[in-house]
Amino acid sequence: MQNAAQLDSPEKLETDGRYEPLIGNAKIMLVDDEPLNTEVLQTYLSGEGYSNFVTVSESQEALEIMRRELPDVVLLDLMMPVVSGFDILTAMREDHRLKTIPAIILTSSDDADTKLSALKLGAMDFLAKPVDASELALRLRNTIAAKAYQHHLINFDQLTGLAKQELFVDNIHAALPHIQYAEGSAAVMIVRIENMSQINNSLGRDHGNELILAFSRKLQSCSQPAEVLGNDSNGNVQCHVSRISGDKFALMIGPLATAQQAARLARRVIIETGKPIKIDGQAMFTTTRIGISFFPDDATQVETLISHAETALQHARRGSGEGYMFYADEMNAESSRILAMENGLRTAIEKNELLVTFQPKVNVANGQIIGAEALIRWISEDLGFIPPDEFIPVAERTGMIVPIGAWILEQACHAAAHWRQQFGFEFLLAVNVSIRQLIDSDMEATVKSVLKQTGLPAECLTLELTENMVMENAEANIERLHGLKNIGLKISIDDFGTGYSSLSYLQRFPLDELKVDRSFINELEDETSEAPIVRAMVSLAHDLGMRVVAEGIETQVQLDYIKDLDCELYQGYLCSKPVVIKAFTDLLSAQQG
Repeated sequence: MQNAAQLDSPEKLETDGRYEPLIGNAKIMLVDDEPLNTEVLQTYLSGEGYSNFVTVSESQEALEIMRRELPDVVLLDLMMPVVSGFDILTAMREDHRLKTIPAIILTSSDDADTKLSALKLGAMDFLAKPVDASELALRLRNTIAAKAYQHHLINFDQLTGLAKQELFVDNIHAALPHIQYAEGSAAVMIVRIENMSQINNSLGRDHGNELILAFSRKLQSCSQPAEVLGNDSNGNVQCHVSRISGDKFALMIGPLATAQQAARLARRVIIETGKPIKIDGQAMFTTTRIGISFFPDDATQVETLISHAETALQHARRGSGEGYMFYADEMNAESSRILAMENGLRTAIEKNELLVTFQPKVNVANGQIIGAEALIRWISEDLGFIPPDEFIPVAERTGMIVPIGAWILEQACHAAAHWRQQFGFEFLLAVNVSIRQLIDSDMEATVKSVLKQTGLPAECLTLELTENMVMENAEANIERLHGLKNIGLKISIDDFGTGYSSLSYLQRFPLDELKVDRSFINELEDETSEAPIVRAMVSLAHDLGMRVVAEGIETQVQLDYIKDLDCELYQGYLCSKPVVIKAFTDLLSAQQG
């Protein structure tokens, strides 16, 4: 298991003794055209505990040897024939593998311009020839300590001490040839804490960081090869763990014999990280999802393996299985489709590919259409008809739902205002709102502007939000909804009963309407059917002063049942499927006779 030492500032490294182990292991490269000089320097440094030297007297060979050996520090003479120290410094700074290697210049020149030129090329320090042994030891020690500190900052996450993504990629690059030589496989996993944003919102960033640290320790502990593989484990199995973003980690384990071993690790990670973590005396629970790609079956390139694991993670987040998923070619095809949707959505409005349809909202008591729910449809030039449950999550993730939502609101309000004027009744319009729109700082201004522009009274507009959406960061959403309510419109909670609402919160939301999800209505198959959950939800809503809309009414039996419960409104194919503006106008005309 790769684990980073926790390093502090270079100054502290020099005083607390933690640089000492680095001295014996540090690889020192000495480049000087006078072999006697390198021999003297080696003698000095050996007395200080250094033992790993690379000496070069032919300066034209220095860069090739440097690329092969990758020393920790270079002691470099400036004035050399054929290839000078300046030439070597210039080439080092242009090579991504060499540019971070510190160079200490050894020179007999005291010319200020010479030193300035070397500093501009990246030289870290200077020593005058002849070199003072004690000064050399001190400068070298400080340089190694500074490099260790810099290496730590660049490569390791400061909170958890885990490798950052770039070092993780390097570690996999180094491990895969050994795994291939052993004729084994390896699993690359992307591990995500699903509810991290909610935890940060409820606990604050400081306690959120405590949870991240505890989670990372659990992840490292439960992914130890011996713990995961049991008797199948051996000393050759490597496991590298990384924190690649705020709520996302990655790990690689191999060589493995079967994919089942990777599945065993994924299940163990989900179980162990799902156990409560105590933060400030409060038990917190994390929800973990994992995407897995497999070497060499899914890919042989490191970057592709990571990309495939990310794709598998997205499927695991949408799935209802065990919380992890392996990559498959089908996922790659779907990822390409999602990318095409992302690109297409950015121009869908201006290309007139989006369409607003309307499904009637019907008065249960008298069968009259009293309004409609506006529903978006997308017919792409390139992809054809795309169902809303495919493109709306993409729009939300990319933020495109904000301009698209504003466009839907404007189009629907124009239509509702027209029907209100044409048919002479208080037409009630319902428009769905996403979480991205709700947290958009301009939401209230957008609604006010559209209502003013279209002439639709605020009391004729209902904004529909899903149960899970309003419960995420509930306190902030209560405040946002009150702001929208102050405009004069109504708020409806959709998909009720399918999420995790707290009744205490439900009472605090400024809700006017509750929609019973069609999954509960489907239980009503004939006159003998009972739907106690529907009965309970209608009763609850009425007790809280809300009207009730039953979704998915397709039969007379279902309509009769909700009528007995005094349910006020319904939507469903019994009246009409969602239709375009002209067809909806015909429905209203037929109703008027």
